[in-house]
Amino acid sequence: MIRTSVIAALIAATLVTVSATVRTTPSNAGNAPAVAISKAASDRTYAPGNPTGQDRGRELATVYCQTCHVLPEPDVLDQATWVSKVFPVMRRFMGLDQVINREKLPHDLQALYPTFPTLTEDEWFAIATYYVETAPKVLPAASRPPITMDLTRFVADTTTVNIQPPLTIMVKFDPQRQLIMFGDGIGSRLIVTDAKGSEQAIIPLHGPPSYVAIDGDDWYVTDMGKLMPHDSAVGGLYSVHWNGTKTPQVTRILDSLRRPTNVNVVDLNGDGRKDYLICEFGNMIGRFGWYEILPKGKTVYHELIGRPGAVRARVTDINGDKRPDILVQMAQAREGIFAFINKGKGRFEEKELLVFHPAFGSSYFDIVDYNDDGKPDIILANGDNGDYDAPPYKPYHGIRVFLNDGKMSFTEHLFLPVNGAYGAVLRDFDGDGDKDIMSISYFADYRIDCRESLVYWEHQADGSFRPQSLKEADLGRWIVMDCADMDGDGDDDIILGNASMGMGNVPKELGERWMHQAQAYLLLRNTTR
Repeated sequence: MIRTSVIAALIAATLVTVSATVRTTPSNAGNAPAVAISKAASDRTYAPGNPTGQDRGRELATVYCQTCHVLPEPDVLDQATWVSKVFPVMRRFMGLDQVINREKLPHDLQALYPTFPTLTEDEWFAIATYYVETAPKVLPAASRPPITMDLTRFVADTTTVNIQPPLTIMVKFDPQRQLIMFGDGIGSRLIVTDAKGSEQAIIPLHGPPSYVAIDGDDWYVTDMGKLMPHDSAVGGLYSVHWNGTKTPQVTRILDSLRRPTNVNVVDLNGDGRKDYLICEFGNMIGRFGWYEILPKGKTVYHELIGRPGAVRARVTDINGDKRPDILVQMAQAREGIFAFINKGKGRFEEKELLVFHPAFGSSYFDIVDYNDDGKPDIILANGDNGDYDAPPYKPYHGIRVFLNDGKMSFTEHLFLPVNGAYGAVLRDFDGDGDKDIMSISYFADYRIDCRESLVYWEHQADGSFRPQSLKEADLGRWIVMDCADMDGDGDDDIILGNASMGMGNVPKELGERWMHQAQAYLLLRNTTR
């Protein structure tokens, strides 16, 4: 992500692409690449057709390739991506190639790069041979239904604040005040408009705003400090208090945060005071935990996860004991959904709910009740594809629903393939009694058109979903979305944020139009009622 994150090339962090000392050599096996693994082994090349080390490579991979993440199968990437993108990076993390000026890095970052090899060149070569020999030359395409351009359920309202280039990295409805807020990633501002796009307030911050939690008359805003991936603890948390005037009172209440992407304001320990649960996504360094509010307003931090990649957290009673439990989505290294079961008095017990391989591309999740059985289910989007320039489209990217059996075990019930999926909202948008889905994709396949970037999945009577889009899908590159009944008519509306710049396979003309002619956000009004 630039990495997922919450916000590809924007809120999520990148798998650092550093160059290793490699030597390319001709390949005698079709179009697959051949690359020498190091100076020490320059007489050996990765090239399909040489079976040496495959079995041993698989064995060694189970030892060395699941320390920081789930063991990836070779077929999650194509041969060329393994060789030219992944292997050079991993050699640094295995101590086989040294990081230049490692001693000048902060101590936390130095610890990520061993000073001595953690395995031999022969072992590395066996692992690499296994992956290249068994990876596909080209990833297969997923089977997907055609997206029709006949969506009439929503009408696009193109009235909005004009910012060029638009880099909207968060959007939020405040239905109580009938306000829309969006985060200007370039100007480091929270801009507030009414539903007609008329500017109501501009709130300057130290860095780009990434999320807003609404709690009564207060907004709680996470400030990333800097837009691009970094490990500096320069982010913060602000409160924006609306006191009946058009000028809110803004207070910085927490600082020294590492690229925070999400906040929940909730009483986690039952003392009557609301605490701050914060995802510090970071980059190579990050954490996830909560700030306990003490009687005189001071805070004490409780770490739950001490690694980067926390995208989004939600609080719910997952086990029915009347205590608030925590679910968090992690999108770096060990990707997945992790629960923290509330044991009372500020104590939590971690439980792994869902774990995914490191190329999965986790980008969004939420807690829903998909089948109306009263148990919290999970909807999830995975489509972050910003690790490399011109990345391959991945057949496992899309929207998923996982059903809860009531014993904290989740099983995949639904998969809708979507290239580069970045968000999904589950609602009964058409009022027919079943749940529909609105999805956005930041890394859509734009080579033909933009319909995949915005899809309304209408739930059919037979349980299938009919994908529809509308012509206004091409008005921006949609990276964030919010959903609420903005106009009070009883149905849910949608707002989309346009981050016009970023990595991915985007035709030049389309990218330039997004930057210079498109809008900061797009409001989709539901016409059901």
